[in-house]
Amino acid sequence: MARILDQHGKPIPPDAIARMREEEAGPTVFGLRQPWSTHPAEGLTPARLAAIHREAGQGNALRYLELAEDIEERDLHYAGVLRTRKLSVTQLPIRVEAASDDAEHVKHADFVRDWLSTEMLQDVLFDVMDAVGKGFSVHEIVWLVDAGGIVPEKLIHRPARWFDVSLQDGETIMLRDTATLTELLPHKFWVHKHKSKSGLVMRSWAWMYKAFTLRDWATFVQNYGPCASGSTGPRARRRIGASSGGPSPTLPATVRPSSPRGWRSSSSSTGT
Repeated sequence: MARILDQHGKPIPPDAIARMREEEAGPTVFGLRQPWSTHPAEGLTPARLAAIHREAGQGNALRYLELAEDIEERDLHYAGVLRTRKLSVTQLPIRVEAASDDAEHVKHADFVRDWLSTEMLQDVLFDVMDAVGKGFSVHEIVWLVDAGGIVPEKLIHRPARWFDVSLQDGETIMLRDTATLTELLPHKFWVHKHKSKSGLVMRSWAWMYKAFTLRDWATFVQNYGPCASGSTGPRARRRIGASSGGPSPTLPATVRPSSPRGWRSSSSSTGT
């Protein structure tokens, strides 16, 4: 009876082979793997950001990974840099070389080349590089088992927030399931790790400061701008800002000379 061996040359049990054909890490509406995010970037404050980093350091990186998604969606420069790095990898050529000139090794290389010709790997490389912004990425493998061999039938990208690191070693990626973390099934997941966690920590603080600056400027423009246009003299000043709850300073009008008798507004409307 033919057996399927793993990368260590050990036979894979039949029950494990059956599970390899099914999805194990799909979304759960009422569980921990929900398809939507809580978007912690909304109303982010230094205290909340520090709490998110503290939780991640203690083994609960859910909000940390959700924040990474928010920053990539809201910071166009950051998203552009990540996209450049991801595309640079997806454009690299993929080559398969036989381990030797032995007929069996050449057969193995041809087998891999045949699967690569489906371009399934090239299609998911962009998502694999999601690890650049989050530290790791996970793809679930659905295998196709037939008489000719076993090959990946699907490579499904799973959101990083559906996973976390083991509380035992702080390194092993585990699946969020009900109220605990479970080990990833052997041969079912492709985990790519990227050394970028510290970079994201620094980036999250920088993004928050930038967000504060943009929000402050938006509030300033709302309260104090643009300049009013009107006629010269004591009435050529316009009170603004009262509607937004801010202070109500007066701003000089934009004027131009229109007759020897005085100045008139550059606007078609009358000044106030």
